Amino acid sequence: MSNKKLLIINGPGLSNLSNYSELGYDGLSLDILKQKCIAACGFSESLGFQVDFRQSDDESDLLKDIMVDIDNFNAFIINPAGHLHSSSISHDIFNSIISKISSKNKPVIEVRIENIFKQEGIKPMQVSDSGAGFIGGLGIQSYILAIKSINQKISNK
Repeated sequence: MSNKKLLIINGPGLSNLSNYSELGYDGLSLDILKQKCIAACGFSESLGFQVDFRQSDDESDLLKDIMVDIDNFNAFIINPAGHLHSSSISHDIFNSIISKISSKNKPVIEVRIENIFKQEGIKPMQVSDSGAGFIGGLGIQSYILAIKSINQKISNK
C-alpha cells in the first residue's frame, strides 16, 4: 500500500460539468473526472497515490478542508472554480494557504479544465506569487498532467 496521499479539491461550479459540452467536453461529469483521477493515481507502482477527491460549492469549506488536512496529505491539486464561475476566494487567503503548504515542501498545483485566459475576468489564483504550479485548458488531461507532475516532484525528493 502506498503512503503517498493526494488531496484533489474542486470548487464552485464543478458539481455540474454539463456546461463544458459547449467547449467540446461532451459527457463530462464530476464522477468521470473523479474516476479518471483515481485511475491515474494508481496507474502504476511509480504513481500509487491514495487519492481523496472532494468538491464543494462553499469556498470557505474548501479552504477549511485544506487547512485541516495540510499535514495529512503529501500533495494538493486545487481547481478553485468551474467554467463560467470566477472564484470569490480572496487571493490573499489562497496565497497564504498555498504558501503554508509550500513551506512544508508539499507540491500544490492549480488546475483548470478550460483555458481561463480566453475568458474575461477569470484568472489563476496568482500561483506565481504563492509557490503553486498551474495547468489549464486541457480538459481532464489538466488533472492527469498535474498528478504526473506531483508524482515526479515527490519522487525526486
